[in-house]
Amino acid sequence: MFKPRNAETIGNVISRLWIFIFFTLVYRDIHEMAVASTIEDILVGTYEGNPVTDAGLVAGGVVMIILLATYVLTPILKPNLARRLNLFTPPIAVVGVFYLIPNDPDDFVLATATAVALLTIFIISLFWQTEQSMSQVNEVRHGV
Repeated sequence: MFKPRNAETIGNVISRLWIFIFFTLVYRDIHEMAVASTIEDILVGTYEGNPVTDAGLVAGGVVMIILLATYVLTPILKPNLARRLNLFTPPIAVVGVFYLIPNDPDDFVLATATAVALLTIFIISLFWQTEQSMSQVNEVRHGV
């Protein structure tokens, strides 16, 4: 179902999906900043009824750095490490995407697109056959 043309390009495909997710999140933030009520809420110290704190802003920045690091590391790490990284990161990222439930239709569409891309990354990584996983399968089959 989610099979790239050859095994060598899986890291590049996943990396492109990460950049799609990053741009979607940035576009969602820019889109919200264009609304005057959003800026007023942030100046007051809240966003959609939740307090805006320094810790929350730092946590959001750390998550974005993790997403960008995953984008950069996926094509350059060994396939087994890249596979593990891409199995670990999407579940955490999807929690961040839906931490604040989207209340506008456009936010819901962007959050859904992000969630679908994260699910696609997870599924591709789940079925990613690395050399190490292939050798483990062969050991089980041959009883070595």
